[in-house]
Amino acid sequence: MNIKSLKKHFYKTLFPPRFDSKKVEELHQFISENDSITDYWEVGGLLSEFINIIKHFNEEDIQCFFKTIDSWDSYHLVMIADKLMETHVKASVNYDLGKIYFKIFLSYEKFDSYYLLDNLEMIFTMYQSKLDIETQISIASKIKFLYQHKQINKQQFESNLLFINNLNNEDGIYN
Repeated sequence: MNIKSLKKHFYKTLFPPRFDSKKVEELHQFISENDSITDYWEVGGLLSEFINIIKHFNEEDIQCFFKTIDSWDSYHLVMIADKLMETHVKASVNYDLGKIYFKIFLSYEKFDSYYLLDNLEMIFTMYQSKLDIETQISIASKIKFLYQHKQINKQQFESNLLFINNLNNEDGIYN
């Protein structure tokens, strides 16, 4: 753990984040309490509890999540992104959770988001996400950033950029 991470952890311990949404606060508390056992989240257990929390999110809760995303621990964001790819989550939630995944991808620490990049196309297809042009440009810029800093190889760069650019020709973009 580097000094910056230690300072951030210490600050969050002394001054835990406050949320304007009880649902977002409940999600934060749930993730914080169960972050060490995510491999064992199953239907009927912790995965069902996670689903019960997020399936009642409304547009205000999503906006609160987006507004406070910098208050979240990056490991917790990856946990959420990982759980959004579960078919049980997709089947239980009517909201386009792809938007949340993309926001996590864009706000996640600069040099670790290659992990999330591998699932962009899958999550887009799974939730049939609709992207605004600003989000599409931001994703393309992040992919370019990862390539320039040698976090992804040329093949990953080209295939992901091609996928994002092809969204212009499909129904995946709205203005």
